[in-house]
Amino acid sequence: TMDIKENVGQRLMIGIRGAYLDPETENHLKEIQPGSVILFTRNISSAAQVAQLISRIKHILPLPPLIAIDQEGGRVIRFTSDITVFPGNMALGAAGSPDLACEQGFLSALQLKEIGIDINLAPVVDVITSHHNPGITIRSFGDDPQKVADLAVAFIAGTQAAGVAAVAKHFPGKGAADLDAHLDLPTISLPRETFEAVHLYPFRKAIESRVRGIMSTHVHYPSLDSTGGHPATFSPRIVKDYIRTRLAFDGLIFSDDLEMGAIARHYPIDTACLEAARAGHDMLLLCSDYRLQKKGFATLLDAYTASILPREELEASVARLNALRKFCQTGVPPDRHAPPRHPEILAEQIARQAVTIISDGKHLLPLDGNRLNALLLLIPDLSASPALEDGYEPTEGHFLIRQCRRHFRGNCEWRFFTLNPGDEEIEACINHHNRQKPCMLFISNARENEGQKQLIKRVRRCSAAAIFVLLDNPFDYEFLNPEDTCLTSYGFRKNQLKALLEVIFGKAKAQGTLPFRKESCLQ
Repeated sequence: TMDIKENVGQRLMIGIRGAYLDPETENHLKEIQPGSVILFTRNISSAAQVAQLISRIKHILPLPPLIAIDQEGGRVIRFTSDITVFPGNMALGAAGSPDLACEQGFLSALQLKEIGIDINLAPVVDVITSHHNPGITIRSFGDDPQKVADLAVAFIAGTQAAGVAAVAKHFPGKGAADLDAHLDLPTISLPRETFEAVHLYPFRKAIESRVRGIMSTHVHYPSLDSTGGHPATFSPRIVKDYIRTRLAFDGLIFSDDLEMGAIARHYPIDTACLEAARAGHDMLLLCSDYRLQKKGFATLLDAYTASILPREELEASVARLNALRKFCQTGVPPDRHAPPRHPEILAEQIARQAVTIISDGKHLLPLDGNRLNALLLLIPDLSASPALEDGYEPTEGHFLIRQCRRHFRGNCEWRFFTLNPGDEEIEACINHHNRQKPCMLFISNARENEGQKQLIKRVRRCSAAAIFVLLDNPFDYEFLNPEDTCLTSYGFRKNQLKALLEVIFGKAKAQGTLPFRKESCLQ
């Protein structure tokens, strides 16, 4: 039997630094003996290196920890090469095909499994009802609970068919939040009935479909638990009573990262770990700071040793973790060994089926690359974004420019702008621009960047033939007019940019439909 100390370590999912184990990290792992280790981009340089890192982690501990990652697709990925970069959830929502979601879940999980990863902290099943939702946007499948549930269940089935555990997040749903929990603690004051009908529905369906994990969230929900202004993370009503008892979920319940701003700004780490454990989480996430991880570990150890927290709950959590470990060790069932499609081909198909024309009042689309003699591209400099594939440096080797040149032989001019351009930069973008010449403005999250809103206005005034391309936040359409030509790919990954240009130059039809209703403020 395991002693209390080993059991407490099993309750922690910790992040480590670097792509290799240094002596301090190795000792730290041996001291805590965590049940799980979560990988981030800082731990990844190639698939081969990660496989090596994982095998080393699993080798040095008596009970090999489960390895977890956030490879959602779209905006949140940890591998930018060696593993297929899939479009994210909203692209799947626009493509509208549970079969594609299932296949993405399966092929992505097969690639992760091969390296030694056991848990993918995906899918996000938040139903997006607030158009101003900085933490979620394109990470959501859309605003229709039924469609979100269908896609989520398919994605989960695919993931788990490959022997990787899926984790539905962020319970009880943060699609109505207008503050990012990475920064501070949001409150969502919706009536309980709305939660039941809209936000909790995909979680119920995910649990019915035997999802292996549920992750809670750092959001305060007065209608679900009115006591004390705490986040769901610390609420036994939301975690223990609702997920465990009402929904009869017998898998693992994960907290979100307890080092996030929503928690760290308001609670010391010992309080956070005690309250999250008391609320009913099996696995507590401490994603980066070794000092906080040690402190959380010591706090829990003291609490269980002194019976401040009940030991039978500790044992029940470890039993659930062992059941998950067993699931992850079984491997892929033989009936799935029919040769699957190549993952890159699937990713391109999803990207193509997602491209959506939001409006084309002036009938500018498609552009005829053979008859066009000049074109201006205005491109945001995304090169500082996290987890980017190669080819986004602001030079003429930029992926968008190279793709444009495949469709268009004429004079192609381009300008890069910073995400929040100032007046001079905006003027430089449209300076010398011939009003009749087509111009493509690629927009990246104008909602958070006042300068891009100004740039949109200037381009609209200076160009009779402007095409507005919403790269990653389709809710930016609210800054355009209904007669503007506007389309979106729900993301800026290469396969999505390629699909966008095929539609713009008439090589493919736009097949996607907006996965949310256009009027603002739904709830």
